Amino acid sequence: MMETQRDIVSVVVSDKIKLNYQAEFENWQERIISDLRKFDGFISVSSKKIKGVENEYFTVFQFDSKENLQYWLNSEALKKYLKEVELYTMAPPKVSLHQGMEFFFDVKETIIKQPPFYKKVLMGIIAVYPLIIIIGKLFNWLIPGFEKLPFELALFFEVIVISSLMNYPVMPTLTKWFGTWLYK
Repeated sequence: MMETQRDIVSVVVSDKIKLNYQAEFENWQERIISDLRKFDGFISVSSKKIKGVENEYFTVFQFDSKENLQYWLNSEALKKYLKEVELYTMAPPKVSLHQGMEFFFDVKETIIKQPPFYKKVLMGIIAVYPLIIIIGKLFNWLIPGFEKLPFELALFFEVIVISSLMNYPVMPTLTKWFGTWLYK
């Protein structure tokens, strides 16, 4: 039986990849796509690196029916791949399911969806406040006379370290831990 456009089911996935893990992620993608082709009802897969967004990949998987898609989603093969991809991604993927061809009309929303402002502020507080305290105490302990520096100069050195730690590993780790809540 030939599927109609209405029967086609698409899964749209957006993954944000850790710095220096693009090659590993792309290798992972090739392997999962190769295995995916063996599943009944598989129609196509399309994957692109999103231009203008650092380290973000956008993938569309298409199946001929919800039943065949569900069989793949419940498969042991997919569970294995999902466990592995956690090594390469900064947060849980953004996933949306679309019937027929509707995903063409709301792809932009799927890609650009951001957490609410208040959640980003809370994540910033959770990350920054402990770092300010820990780095300040660490500098005073490790560097004799650091506490005698003018406040502005001491703060400048602390901000350099805090900013570096915020970009990696603090925010990627927090985003992974709180990802479900953050993007809910």
